[in-house]
Amino acid sequence: MNILENRNFYRLSGRTTRQEGVLYLGYSASFLEFSFKGTRAEAEFVTDRLDWEEMHRAWVAVFVNGAETPALRFPLTKEKERFVLYESAEATEVTLRIMKYSEAAFNALGITSVDVDGEMLPPPAAKEKKIEVIGDSITCGYGIEGIVDVDTFTTAQENPWNAYACRVARALDVDFSLISWSGNGIISHWIPEDVNEPRNDEALMPEMYFYEDYSAEHRRNKARAEYQKRDFTAYQPQLIIINLGTNDGSYTRNIPARDRAFVNGYVKFLRQVREVNPNANILCTVGVMATAAKDLVGEAVSRVNDFGDNKVFFKEAFLQNGEVDGIGADWHPTESTQKKLAEYLVEYIKENNLI
Repeated sequence: MNILENRNFYRLSGRTTRQEGVLYLGYSASFLEFSFKGTRAEAEFVTDRLDWEEMHRAWVAVFVNGAETPALRFPLTKEKERFVLYESAEATEVTLRIMKYSEAAFNALGITSVDVDGEMLPPPAAKEKKIEVIGDSITCGYGIEGIVDVDTFTTAQENPWNAYACRVARALDVDFSLISWSGNGIISHWIPEDVNEPRNDEALMPEMYFYEDYSAEHRRNKARAEYQKRDFTAYQPQLIIINLGTNDGSYTRNIPARDRAFVNGYVKFLRQVREVNPNANILCTVGVMATAAKDLVGEAVSRVNDFGDNKVFFKEAFLQNGEVDGIGADWHPTESTQKKLAEYLVEYIKENNLI
């Protein structure tokens, strides 16, 4: 029985799309979840761009019965491949969650079938409340399992489940949807210190936010006339967390004209997010890896407050402490730092009744 043929048999989390009979899990930590009583479940996965380096492979994690850690974790190394997700000698009641661990910027993760031997049960119910997290590599869990100056980035070491966003969701017992992309920002992607102009403004968050699939399709140079627009009515979170500005700081560099462009761009984005999420609290944060943009983000939030939106908040994040918590691959936060960031934000969220 291929459960993908009956939408009542499973639930989805995060931004997903259906294209040519394939269910694609889009951004980090997006997942498919289902329950059944039986002996076996297997799935057929598809991926793309295997001409890219191995470091770009899509990674899958499979959780069993709500466990904190996945029972399986594997890369997709073929265009089409089947994997056994669960097997038991006797029929048992089990819930499986298939989650995308690698980020949308790299190889796609598509599912053509999920085949179950057994009786389908109702999928897990949605949580009472929901959050959305908009971010960059920190949100993706980039480098979280690596070591600075030892490892260079690979999707094998990405782990959004142990990064702050999913930790916040677990601590608050809420559903979550992430839209995150390494190097991304408001007016510029990350650029190296020895580059001054031009800024990298290709597929920035204020553009990709309004589409289900624009970012990944754009990255892979697919010849598409249109991209699937996001139906914001289908997922209205009570809280939105925006963690952007770290990469913009590599471009703005305290240059007044660039600082103004960033603040103006951030204000515009906040107002656009508000338009499609009229009732959500919005918590803006930045820090951990760099603090160059913190005052600019704070200024943008103050300006939006002055416009009359009193449901937008700013909480500066702390700077990572490598001596205490270590540093991950490419100077990204370790699991220890990510855990502390989650606790830090959860405390602020609870103190201010943001959800």
